[in-house]
Amino acid sequence: MMRRRWVAAGGLALIAWWGAMPAAAHGIGGRTDLPLPAWQLAWAAGFAVASSFVALGVFWTEPRLEQAANGTPLFAVGGRVGRSLLFVTRLIGVALFGLVLWAAWWGNPNGSVNIAGPAFLIWFWVGVQLVSFVVGDVWRLFNPYLSFAAVIERLGGRRVAPGTDHSTDVSLWPAVVAILSYLWFELAYHATDSSRAIAVFLTVYSLVMVAGVVRYGSAWISRADGFAVLFSTLARLAPLTVDESGTLRRRIPLAGLTNLCRTPGLVPFVLVVLGSTTFDGFTRSSLWREIAGTQTGWDRTVTFTVGLLVVVGLVALVYALAVAVMASITGDLASEVSARFGPTLVPIAAAYAVAHYFSLVVLDGQQIIIRLSDPAGRGSDWFGTADYAIDWMLVSPGFIAWVQTLAIAVGHVLAVAAAHDVAISRYRHDLAVRSQYPMLAVMILYTVLGLFLLLGA
Repeated sequence: MMRRRWVAAGGLALIAWWGAMPAAAHGIGGRTDLPLPAWQLAWAAGFAVASSFVALGVFWTEPRLEQAANGTPLFAVGGRVGRSLLFVTRLIGVALFGLVLWAAWWGNPNGSVNIAGPAFLIWFWVGVQLVSFVVGDVWRLFNPYLSFAAVIERLGGRRVAPGTDHSTDVSLWPAVVAILSYLWFELAYHATDSSRAIAVFLTVYSLVMVAGVVRYGSAWISRADGFAVLFSTLARLAPLTVDESGTLRRRIPLAGLTNLCRTPGLVPFVLVVLGSTTFDGFTRSSLWREIAGTQTGWDRTVTFTVGLLVVVGLVALVYALAVAVMASITGDLASEVSARFGPTLVPIAAAYAVAHYFSLVVLDGQQIIIRLSDPAGRGSDWFGTADYAIDWMLVSPGFIAWVQTLAIAVGHVLAVAAAHDVAISRYRHDLAVRSQYPMLAVMILYTVLGLFLLLGA
């Protein structure tokens, strides 16, 4: 009987893998060259998610991730050497931040020749996401706001008397607002590529961070800096982590999700990120082109703002409905179920980052080579790279397709695995499997819809 189960599960996995054979998709700045219909590829990936659920139900009968969350110690990274290295990385972070802000305010206002655009919108926003879930929370080493916070606290700039610091009342709702403000700027604002617009955004965002540090202390950054929260959340997927004692540890991927605190605002934060990426894909559809037409300026901004909020709301609604059904099956409160399973959506956020932005980093990201020699766009050539020609054939459409397609499929499979592990750690096996039917439906829906939109269907 067990042998037949193995054969059946293996057959399902093989069929799913074959069904997800590559078809060139496109991300931002990518190209489209589909040898298979978009609907066929999307449903093949959905079938891969469904078949993985079957295999997990058969073979994954005991929780495994939580006990592996602490990982295996490698070596200490604290002490005097660690502090010295941290000082250097923080100094680099402040210097790069200053360079981008200077170029954005005082450089050429034409975003196509200014370093602010590729540095902020590509290498920071996308590049750090990719590094975070592959390596770990690297951004914490460079975050300039943590450097500003350290200086403010050292100078006694905090206005909160001892014992009145509200940083213990942890909530990520400020980070939800912060990341939504950036996503609005990236996806809805009509002049995102303007150097001056980037300057205004970064300045206002930084003032809010500094003001929060003055009022609440450095803990404000960990709950209000939307970028830091996103990067640290994605880092829970990484195989490396540093514990509170300053020891670098190795762990299996996904294990870090199990000790992700059930902080108020965490689930809405993840849903906002997922919803924004879904909206990004939706803007490439023929339906959206009919809605938005050829709008420009603030008319375009208003339309895209409404669209962004509606799509984020729909993604949240789908998740809320799944949670409600799960709660009716398990007998738990819906709020408890939502908090417990919310972190299992993080692999999908990582997958969407790869699928939507991979080609942007690899192709458009080459602009940084040119801009490093002329960050202000004033005709300089500091490093002799101002005449560098972007290689638009650095990666083939087929390779981009492999990366994007597999990212969506693998990300959702990992999300199913994480949710399954949470379920069997909480409920008996049969109830755990039944409780995951609503979440499975959501995962398949996200998979099919995500690929369908990504392929421009």
